[in-house]
Amino acid sequence: MFAAIAAFGVMDKEPPAWLILLCCLSAGAIGMLTARRRPILCVPFISVVLLGAFALYLELRDSYVGDAILREGGVTYISTCGFAILAGISMPLLGAFVGAKSLENSIAAWRWTLGASGAVLLGLTFSLGSGFVETAYYDYIFYPREKAGEGYIMPLRWQDIVARVSIACVLVGLVLLSVHLLHSAFRPKVTRTSLISPNS
Repeated sequence: MFAAIAAFGVMDKEPPAWLILLCCLSAGAIGMLTARRRPILCVPFISVVLLGAFALYLELRDSYVGDAILREGGVTYISTCGFAILAGISMPLLGAFVGAKSLENSIAAWRWTLGASGAVLLGLTFSLGSGFVETAYYDYIFYPREKAGEGYIMPLRWQDIVARVSIACVLVGLVLLSVHLLHSAFRPKVTRTSLISPNS
């Protein structure tokens, strides 16, 4: 999330809507799971989403970028970003509400939120991962073979390797998070009677 916020200031064009959606949903999902245990912990995650929303607002206020967004599909872009920000704020609040009320995991809203956020995160992560794998293939396998026939091979820099490994670690973490959300959503309901030992 913080990397996306830092990227807002250096991008020539508007931040992609899928990146904002991915950042807000991932921060909201982690905040929802954390606030389920400790409701007060929803505050830092909501603050992170609001900080990203403020950075996006500053980007939209820019005379060059803001006009370009409004000219080219601005309503769709702004509505998608608004949905992402509202989802990123409401998910930790839902986790705090469920944790404060000591509700069971089987409530419909809790399971639907877990399942929907896990499915969207998994889809966005696979989409981003496919682009990452394709870019890595062309940069490190396809183009070096093409250039090798011409006697020119671009050496790999350690900065490139660290950046690729960091992105791969983030993608793996997002896949694990989405799988955990989906597993929690479809986990069988545990009743109080099933927790009682037969010998008691």
